[in-house]
Amino acid sequence: MDRQQTITPGTTVYGSDGEKVGSVATYGNSYVVVEKGFFFPKDYYIPMSAISETTADGVYLTVTKDEALSQGWDKEQVDTWNTGQQADINDQYASTGTGSTYAADETLTVPVHEEHLQAATRPVDAGDVRISKHVVTEQETVQVPVTEERVRVDWKAPSGNYTDEGEVFEEGTFEIPVSREEVDVSKRTVQTGELEVTKERDQRTQKVTDSVRREVVDVDDTTVDGPRGNRR
Repeated sequence: MDRQQTITPGTTVYGSDGEKVGSVATYGNSYVVVEKGFFFPKDYYIPMSAISETTADGVYLTVTKDEALSQGWDKEQVDTWNTGQQADINDQYASTGTGSTYAADETLTVPVHEEHLQAATRPVDAGDVRISKHVVTEQETVQVPVTEERVRVDWKAPSGNYTDEGEVFEEGTFEIPVSREEVDVSKRTVQTGELEVTKERDQRTQKVTDSVRREVVDVDDTTVDGPRGNRR
C-alpha cells in the first residue's frame, strides 16, 4: 500500500519516544509537512524515510521528537514536491495569510487569569493603658461631743435659824474633784471601692483598596464577515 494514501491532514505525528511532534498539514512526493505550535506555528518537512508506521491514530517516526526537530528539516524542499501537491498547499495557506492551518477537530485552549484581593487580619501592638494609684493627704474634721465637769456655787438666802457656837468661825479648804473628757484620735482604713479593668474587642470594617490585574483576550477576526477587535 502507498504510504501517502494512509496519511491525512490533521493526523498527529509522534516521535519514536512517544512525544507529540505536531500535526500533518499536507504531504508531497517524499516529505510530510508537520506543523508545530498554535500561535506561531512552524513547519517541518520530514522525509518519508523517517516514517516507521502510519495508522488512523497517528504517524510514527523512526527518530525521537528532539531528533526530528534538530535535523534541519524546517527548510522547505521545493524541488521534491509535485505541482499538484504544491497547489494544494498554496490553497490551504491562502486562507490564513500566515502560512499555518489547523485541523477541523483541533481545539485551542487559552487560559485567562485575573487577580482578586485576599485580606487577612493580624494582631499588632496598639499601645498600653496605664493605671496607677497614688496617695493624697487631705484634712478631715469631725465633730465629737465631749463632757466636762464644772463647779457652780449658789448663794442661798439665810433661813434665820441660830447656829451652835461650836460650828462657827472655823477655817478650812474644800476640794471638789472636777473631770472632763478629752478626744483621742485614731485612724482606720476602709475600702471605698474597687476598679474592675476589662479589655473589650470592638469590631469594625476597614476598606482595603489595591490594584489587581486580569488578562484580557483580544480577538482580531480578519475574515470578510467577521467582527473586528472582539474582546473577552
